[in-house]
Amino acid sequence: MLTIEEIIEKLCLELPPVFTRKTAEAKLGRIISARTLANLDSLKKGPPHKYLSNTVVYERETFLQWLRDRLSDTEGKPL
Repeated sequence: MLTIEEIIEKLCLELPPVFTRKTAEAKLGRIISARTLANLDSLKKGPPHKYLSNTVVYERETFLQWLRDRLSDTEGKPL
């Protein structure tokens, strides 16, 4: 089983510097869907984001930090 740091390192290599919600969904194996990210963004609980035209985009480093802060190695703790 991968550790949290191994997961983050793998995503760091796979994610482009700037990406969309759908890219995040695909790279995370649908663990977090594009719709969930949109809902979290609307609640101001999602990762920091920017707009490119009318499309929400995430910067890799801030997205991965947000994800790291929500991951847990133990059961029972929320992602």
